[in-house]
Amino acid sequence: MKLAQLAQVVVVNALLIPLLALITENYALRAAYWGHENFTYNMVRYPFLFITSATNGSTHIPGLLSIDWQQVVLVVLVLADGWFVWSALKSRRRDSGSAPQSP
Repeated sequence: MKLAQLAQVVVVNALLIPLLALITENYALRAAYWGHENFTYNMVRYPFLFITSATNGSTHIPGLLSIDWQQVVLVVLVLADGWFVWSALKSRRRDSGSAPQSP
């Protein structure tokens, strides 16, 4: 395993994990805001998309189809970490396969 590859995955994780936490906090703050305004908040999730709406008695605020950045960042994080593990295993196999054999 090369130190440069490890540094790359650490930097990517150091950026994406706090970003994922901020996005999750944003979703929770949206729900708290609507609850404070006495609305019932509803989020319908689809792959990489979501629709939010709010209802208070006869008042209904429809939502728009939006990109679910939480899912997008999570997929990028999993792909980056998976790529790192795959390349580390590949280089380990290559290194162990080319080692000289002792008699």
